[in-house]
Amino acid sequence: MDQKTRPRKGQTGRTGRKAPVCPPIGVLLRYGERTVRVIAEASGQRVIIESVDEDGRTFRSTVKWANLVRLEGQLF
Repeated sequence: MDQKTRPRKGQTGRTGRKAPVCPPIGVLLRYGERTVRVIAEASGQRVIIESVDEDGRTFRSTVKWANLVRLEGQLF
């Protein structure tokens, strides 16, 4: 038997971290100081978000899931 491929006793081979989860489509989140809406899932743990700039124009960009934060308290 090849002992190198089997995990040691007491180890499951998993790390203590949870796997990141893509935010649901349509949810409102915080990206920096902006409030954004998730439009679609992209590759590489990224999502496409939509936000409004100071002039009222909407634009889309791609950001990593880790940089999105839940909204705190009230929206406005």
